[in-house]
Amino acid sequence: MFPYMKWITLRITFVAQDAGLLPPYLGSTVRGLIGHSFRQMVCSTPNVKCYNCSLATTCEYANYFVSPKNAAGSVNPFVLHVLTKDKTTWQKGDICEFDLTLLGVASEETSLIVQVLQQMEHLGWGAARIPFKLLKIIDSTTNQLIWCENKLWLKNAKPKQLICHDRETTFVFMQFPDPLRLQKSKRLITAPTFEDIIRAVTRRIALLSHAYAGYNLEWDDEDMLLEARKVRAVNQCWKQAKFKRFSMNQKNQSLEMDTITGSVCYQGNITPFTPLLEAGKLLHIGRNPTHGFGYYTIDYL
Repeated sequence: MFPYMKWITLRITFVAQDAGLLPPYLGSTVRGLIGHSFRQMVCSTPNVKCYNCSLATTCEYANYFVSPKNAAGSVNPFVLHVLTKDKTTWQKGDICEFDLTLLGVASEETSLIVQVLQQMEHLGWGAARIPFKLLKIIDSTTNQLIWCENKLWLKNAKPKQLICHDRETTFVFMQFPDPLRLQKSKRLITAPTFEDIIRAVTRRIALLSHAYAGYNLEWDDEDMLLEARKVRAVNQCWKQAKFKRFSMNQKNQSLEMDTITGSVCYQGNITPFTPLLEAGKLLHIGRNPTHGFGYYTIDYL
């Protein structure tokens, strides 16, 4: 299922070069650093907003990071998952690891992304502007080195097809350890139903397929969601939180977003939906997946 969608997950390791304080969740920090590094490296009109720029259609930063050309809105061909969490006090030598998954056409641009990551060494992290040094980049699924000590092994950066198979099950446990933002009528969904999850996954797959794989999905949404509505939540635990981040593009203005974290058990005829659930693990769901939001794990009976 979805073999037209290619992907590769880079596991990136940085080491702190000084001490300082950083937010406990680094998804937004890392995303901002990647964006600024990317733009500084390729942008020839830094004072022009991407949606007003005449070069946007051929600009790699605009198309991969801002995506002004997508009629459905800004959908980017990458997601973040920060492995180093809940650490606020940093010392020299401390390690930060995160996964960067490149999707569709972006999965063929590993060389460009490696350059962007190298440029991050010239940017300070967080309000304290802590310097970090890039140690290594590997393919997270093969553990093969892609970059280390200024040496690049692009032969080890091989995109894979997004092939997800059915799994027979009537019970799943889903955990959302990172912020999740699912909305309905512009309001946060605080206790997602199985239908909410499937709706989010299918929308995400459809947008990415159209924008970055040149593939228009055709499926019967109404029948699919009707079947998803029959799957029930038998146990769930959700916690709401205000997620605060600082926007470097808005002069470090503090922005707040309503999010949830937690877990849920669903029971019913889940087998037909397992390829979608597996795809969602990789693609994330909901809003702000480039900040690392919408990541989940799933266990089957």
